[in-house]
Amino acid sequence: MTKKKWALIVLVMLLLLGWLKLFYKTHTENTVAKSADCIIVLDVKRITNTLIWNFITTPGQWKNSSVFSSSKNEVGWDDMVKIPDYVFVFHAHNHPANAWYAVFQIKDKTDFNKGLQQYHFEKVATLNNQQQYFSKEQGIEIIQSGDNLLLGNNAVEDKTYINGIATELFVKKQYTAKEQLKKNVAANSHLTIQILKNNFLQEGAVITANFDKTKIVIDALLTPQKQFSFAENNFSYTSSSLCALGFTQPPTPVYDLFFDSAKTGISRVVNFNIDSLLLQSNTNYQLDIAAIQPRSDSAITYSYDDNFNPVEKVVVNNVLEPAFNFIVKGNVVANIYNYWSSSGKIEQTAAGNLFVPMPFVKSYCSKNNEQELTITSNNYHLQQTDSTVNCILFLNILLTKIPAPLLNYLPVDVMKAITNIESIKVLAKKNNGQIIVHCSFNKKKNDLPIIEW
Repeated sequence: MTKKKWALIVLVMLLLLGWLKLFYKTHTENTVAKSADCIIVLDVKRITNTLIWNFITTPGQWKNSSVFSSSKNEVGWDDMVKIPDYVFVFHAHNHPANAWYAVFQIKDKTDFNKGLQQYHFEKVATLNNQQQYFSKEQGIEIIQSGDNLLLGNNAVEDKTYINGIATELFVKKQYTAKEQLKKNVAANSHLTIQILKNNFLQEGAVITANFDKTKIVIDALLTPQKQFSFAENNFSYTSSSLCALGFTQPPTPVYDLFFDSAKTGISRVVNFNIDSLLLQSNTNYQLDIAAIQPRSDSAITYSYDDNFNPVEKVVVNNVLEPAFNFIVKGNVVANIYNYWSSSGKIEQTAAGNLFVPMPFVKSYCSKNNEQELTITSNNYHLQQTDSTVNCILFLNILLTKIPAPLLNYLPVDVMKAITNIESIKVLAKKNNGQIIVHCSFNKKKNDLPIIEW
């Protein structure tokens, strides 16, 4: 056989091995419990391939990336467990909202035990030949059955939940049907979320998330139950505002889905009963935050000298205030205005009707007519609208217009994640009884990664 033929054979074999390594994917059917009602799947090879391509075509991304870096003296999770082509994470029916689970297999027992010590896992107990560990630092709980590992959120205090999932998977061997898992895999996305049929959805839905060098895109096609009839409205807004938001009045069945604790929490944040605002007689709501503006506020204090003479001292405080306008439209918005007036939420002043619950900036409430109510900050100037959209909900946020001092109040991980994101856009529209949801996180115009990995 000639050298050229040998070279061709070697090239074909290398290409085949490369294809198997980068693109050929399999998944097991025993990693998701039968009781799962929401399944999240990470396509590991698709994510890895996209990152590699982004790094190759945009060299600047190598500078800030730690994807391929690791300390030789430390054990990584990829040393402890086998990283499959697809990582399945699931939530089980009637479990707490923060109870999520994933199943892995031990890759190397020595590295696994070393990693348990490195990540400060503590041994709990042995039950039914299953060993249990937890780490407060990592926020993870592990149940080991042979070479199989069930990972859960350690913040879930009632351990009967994770123990029940371990029994379901490792003892009863009850798994989600193969056909159900295929819905995630068939989506061919970096990440998929499959929500099974429930009180809101007439049929299960698969939400997809993908990313490239310029953006992260999330798409969903939802089929709500027939009693959830959403209305659309034609909104006009200013695209250059820090935040533009508009949504139509949620139907009663949707509003009833919210837990009372959630409504109480929202009411506590906004300083008034949220039920007094979201009336079924309303049609839509719109918020425009033009910017966060600085303001200097001076105050006079007095101290005394040695002869007890008062000494005047001026203290200047620099504060940041949102310039916003919130509009409520409906058939009888006077009911909202009258309730707020009678409950002390509106105070009559020489400058106008002061809206007392707003703590960030002095704001005034106005009943423009029987069908429109506004709450406007005193530093807001009417914005020229340049965009229109007919939808159930839209949201545009320009993160670059948020002052840096305010970003420092965010958790470190969140601030790190949004450092290179310029804008966020969300849109929900109707389509023949279904709801199309589209969300995009758009990167700043540079060659850095959209998220620092």
